[in-house]
Amino acid sequence: MSKSEGQVRGITVTIFEDEYIIADPDAQKVQRIAQYVDNKMREIDRQHSSNISTAKLAVLAAMTIADEFMQVVGEQDRLAESAQENLHRLSALVDARVDVANGSINEEGIQRKRWCEDSKHKATTD
Repeated sequence: MSKSEGQVRGITVTIFEDEYIIADPDAQKVQRIAQYVDNKMREIDRQHSSNISTAKLAVLAAMTIADEFMQVVGEQDRLAESAQENLHRLSALVDARVDVANGSINEEGIQRKRWCEDSKHKATTD
């Protein structure tokens, strides 16, 4: 591979009237991120009546974006936990159905087993 093939070209973006050259192979992604940061800075600037330095606006925008990110991470964690609980319940149900198919437990036994599993789950989440 030649030197020019391995190099990443710089993408010029404008954020709050300042230009930056960012090296990244995905120019569209860089443009979207820069636009998002620019929008956040402008939104914060509109919310403040006094003139705030660009550096302070950048910090406030970073804090706002970090807060949004942490909310998404929290939601992702909650969804992963819910998926894990659903997988556990489904696995228990499949095991119970296999037991019925093998003749080692009847339908009433499945209901009791399901009730016990639900009771254990409720006790751990309360």
